[in-house]
Amino acid sequence: MYDNEVFLRMGKFKKISVFTVKTGQINISGAENISRFVFSKTPLMITQVLFNLVTIILTIGLLLLSVLIVLRYYFSHVKQPVDLSAHKADEKIILPLRLQAYERIVLFLERITPNNLVMRINRPEMDAFQLQNELLRAIREEFEYNLSQQLYISSRSWELVKNAKEEMIRMINLAAGQVNETSPSGELARVILELYIGNDSPLRVESALEAVKGEIQKDF
Repeated sequence: MYDNEVFLRMGKFKKISVFTVKTGQINISGAENISRFVFSKTPLMITQVLFNLVTIILTIGLLLLSVLIVLRYYFSHVKQPVDLSAHKADEKIILPLRLQAYERIVLFLERITPNNLVMRINRPEMDAFQLQNELLRAIREEFEYNLSQQLYISSRSWELVKNAKEEMIRMINLAAGQVNETSPSGELARVILELYIGNDSPLRVESALEAVKGEIQKDF
């Protein structure tokens, strides 16, 4: 009779093997049954793990796809009106600045036309040289004061403005070359107005005025 018996129970099997211990020796019965049980369950366990893994991957993929669809819808339908609103807000700020720039350029061109410029600057106590210098100084100062307006008007209009300014400077210097420096300022004023009136084609300052006013009517 054996000194001790140990029964091993696993799963639905009531008795798989009996460990019999006697005189320091272990006699294992049913070892083949244990090996067959473990190896028969291994393919089933691997299949179950693979199935669970595939299920998890598919679930994550569907979640990512759903997130991408939602984000794409947001950026194509929701963000666009926000950008349009921002653009409209910018227009509300820029349009008044553009209109103000055109108004200032029109005022500048009108102030440097020969008749307006001479009548505003000329003084009886001046001589021709003094009047020449004051006329040129007035044109350059007003032009520099309006330099920033080129940011808000068209390149074509600004080019016409620059050409008009240069033409007026040439006309004043041309008239000054026809009178003595010490002559009364009225002599220089007369020659300038004669050159202005006697010009067959419109002055560039007049062409620039028409172009800028036309842009105002078109854009505003």
